[in-house]
Amino acid sequence: MKTFLSTELWNEIILSTITIILSYFIYKYLDKFIQKSLKAFGKDVKAPKTIRFFIGLIVSVFAILVLLSIWNIDLLPYITGLGISGIIIGLALQEPLTNFVSGILVMTTRKLFEGEVVDVNGISGIVDQIKINHSYLKTFDGKLVLIPNKNVWSGTVTKFWPGPVRRVTMDVGVSYDCNLETVIQLLHKAIDEEALVVKDGVSNFIAFKQFGSSSIDFTVYFWVERNSYFDAVNALAMRIKKIFDEHNIEIPFTQIDIHTK
Repeated sequence: MKTFLSTELWNEIILSTITIILSYFIYKYLDKFIQKSLKAFGKDVKAPKTIRFFIGLIVSVFAILVLLSIWNIDLLPYITGLGISGIIIGLALQEPLTNFVSGILVMTTRKLFEGEVVDVNGISGIVDQIKINHSYLKTFDGKLVLIPNKNVWSGTVTKFWPGPVRRVTMDVGVSYDCNLETVIQLLHKAIDEEALVVKDGVSNFIAFKQFGSSSIDFTVYFWVERNSYFDAVNALAMRIKKIFDEHNIEIPFTQIDIHTK
């Protein structure tokens, strides 16, 4: 009898080990299969970390069910015997379950996906990963913020780069002594000559902003590509300054006139 029990236990251990190893290889195979399939259709994997996480989750659930079957563990008596404790546990799990369902909705509706620059309820950064309960957002100062998926789903999400280009604004002030027609022409010249400013299919323009306390202010509206965002802004600012210097256009600083008796 002892030998029989030992053999049965040994078989359960072997089957459990085989199940775990097979689950790992199935997980790796599915991950590669999905990536190859998307590439075959000419599409890039938009959320590789999130996809791997959910593949691992699904495979793990099936592996646990198989392991329970191997060890002849029936969870029904335990679940039935929970009674009032089950209600308490159910209430405790209400929040995680809400976040889980919200996370699936966020993924399937593409409200968020990895790598895009977004603002979620006032928090700005780059989406790193979407998990069961939280979406991971890397802020521009290096922090990792975990936002509950229900807040993402029900909240306001602003996407800074819904397309390959984005419009940027730059305020420029000039002296009251300047000829405004000349100023506008020079600003247009700076935009036209700057290679990093996008010009095809978009509208770049200059608009009057205000008569300021020390300057007449204009707003320059121009479009840039995502991969050259900061370079384009810096390049245009330097080009405007250079052109203004060449034509003796003054960019004044704040001035205060004091009259004494």
